Amino acid sequence: MKNSTLHMLLIVLTFQVLFGCRNETKIESLTKTSDSELTDLITKQVDSLYSVYKKFDYDWIEFYDDTYTAMYPDSPIQLMTKDSLLEQWKRIYAQYNVKLLSRGQPTIIPSADMAISYNSFNEIFINKETLDTIKNSGIYLVNWKRQSDDSWKIVFEAVHQN
Repeated sequence: MKNSTLHMLLIVLTFQVLFGCRNETKIESLTKTSDSELTDLITKQVDSLYSVYKKFDYDWIEFYDDTYTAMYPDSPIQLMTKDSLLEQWKRIYAQYNVKLLSRGQPTIIPSADMAISYNSFNEIFINKETLDTIKNSGIYLVNWKRQSDDSWKIVFEAVHQN
């Protein structure tokens, strides 16, 4: 488990470097934030994301950048959009009732205009027709990027299932 988490962190750090370098124009941060302040700020973002996600509507999609990179089990790394994420979850919610059972406290790695958060999660998907239950648990890893308006958006996510 520790090796898997470390492996995912190394992958995400690589993506963080790539994302930091991919923009030709540098966004000048409006607010200089210390590491401890940034850790608190991102922890609040993660808490807010989960509080909205637990309602199982689509408002949590607003936490994502218009385009982001996703790394999911058994699929290639993909460039996604908020629209494609919305369509994906419309299909899921049409077939399943989803319940977040628990989540771990996030660990935050701050870095000026970017931060990484990761935490455990445990949720179930209940088939609306058969009532069969699928357990989904693992590690949720996110790369947050400060926007020009000083808000924070998800630019990368990875899910590692147990």
